[in-house]
Amino acid sequence: MSESPIPQPSRRYVVAIWITAVVIGGVVGTALGLLIQNVWIGLAVGAAVVALVGFSSVLAARREGRGTVEGAPPWTGDAAPRHHNGAT
Repeated sequence: MSESPIPQPSRRYVVAIWITAVVIGGVVGTALGLLIQNVWIGLAVGAAVVALVGFSSVLAARREGRGTVEGAPPWTGDAAPRHHNGAT
């Protein structure tokens, strides 16, 4: 039996994730920088938010298995009898 490949999100999906992460990080960093009136802290927090949102979203898309068999619920396909009534 061959191993199933690790699901990979599409390139368009990854680009959309990172654009969204940059926008969110920019807004949070700017707001915090203006709130505490310190540019460097605003830049650091903005960069941290970009990294956190971007990487977590990409990893979540991989884990979810978008468009793959791994993304299907466990009660579908061949595994259905095992999950519902214990049949083998």
